Amino acid sequence: MRKLILVYAGDFAEYPMGGVLEYAKNFARYAPVELYCVGITTDPHLPLRQWSTVKIKHVERPFLPLLYVDDARQRRSKIPLNFKFLNALKRQKSELLRIDAAIYIQRAEHGLAFMNDSVPLFFNTHGQSAFFERWTSHPLFRWRAFRTWFMRMEARVIARAQGVFTISPADYDYYVGKFPRHASKIHYTPLGIEIDEYTPPATREVGAPRILFVGRLDASKGLELLIAGFARFRQRYPEATLTIVGGSHDYNPVEGEVRRAIAEHNVGDAVVMTGLLPREAILPYYQQADVFVLTSLWEGLPTALLEAMACGVPAVVTNVGGMPAVVKDDVNGYVLTERDAEQLASLIERAYLNRERLSPEARRTAENYSIRAHTERVCQLMGLSRMPHPIAQELVC
Repeated sequence: MRKLILVYAGDFAEYPMGGVLEYAKNFARYAPVELYCVGITTDPHLPLRQWSTVKIKHVERPFLPLLYVDDARQRRSKIPLNFKFLNALKRQKSELLRIDAAIYIQRAEHGLAFMNDSVPLFFNTHGQSAFFERWTSHPLFRWRAFRTWFMRMEARVIARAQGVFTISPADYDYYVGKFPRHASKIHYTPLGIEIDEYTPPATREVGAPRILFVGRLDASKGLELLIAGFARFRQRYPEATLTIVGGSHDYNPVEGEVRRAIAEHNVGDAVVMTGLLPREAILPYYQQADVFVLTSLWEGLPTALLEAMACGVPAVVTNVGGMPAVVKDDVNGYVLTERDAEQLASLIERAYLNRERLSPEARRTAENYSIRAHTERVCQLMGLSRMPHPIAQELVC
């Protein structure tokens, strides 16, 4: 069987930024197998539950939209999109099984649709339960009973799956420690990006310091520290600016909290919040930035971090998840040792002052993370691809 159905509650055609969706779209683009995409649509005119074709850059894949999602309405809904998608997935399951293909899910709950079927099931965790244990702000996960259900559900899906893929060393250690009985089928396959598309600009404009954050507006991102650290940095560089690129597709109160922090630190005139942007619109922000900052409380291995570094932007990050494996002090950026605004401001300043030296190393680091190598290695581990690739063979599994 060399067929694969890639399942994710995202619009493979139009949906804007989001790390997991970007991964899914890149995987769909490069996977060396017969691949089908199953997701949602934000186009009210696209027929639901009917196969169409989605074009991902220059690659066309069959696409089955199960739900129409209006972003504004979904952000007001307290029912997570992924659970709405699960119900739609269950209703369409019989048609998917007729394809006689392996299933590749990006969210644990989507595996519930296939628990009693013999179809091969593979799961990319993206560090999901570690995130829900600690940092999610969604009201459902404040209920102890729901958290307990979720953890048991994820354990059942991992037991059911033929393979589980993690994208950072921290995720691998977390899941192997949590599920030692299943350690043999848990693999670390480093995340990849399109390193030929995210490149440094020919020249970077010289001027006031430009600080950049890219990511979803979520409690896990620790954005209050980012605002507080930037406010202190701005005391030293009054012309400095901070751009926050991102938003949320689902119910999330964090945007209001971020705006309150901006007002409290009196930096409203220096901070730009772009909201959600199409992926292609983010590249200029990377290429214009002087320093990229992630103050996350939890992370796997952020796509945005690799993209920024591929554009030659030195990074300042917290010591969580897979980020310390990528960012090396005074080589391509700096890692915070404490959640301290003054330390953050000092490291942003060091990265800014040393940016010309750090920038080439940031680019060289990112070149080690290829999405093409990642997809080929994952397909090999699934038993779907026997095509060797010199880079893929070097990846840890």
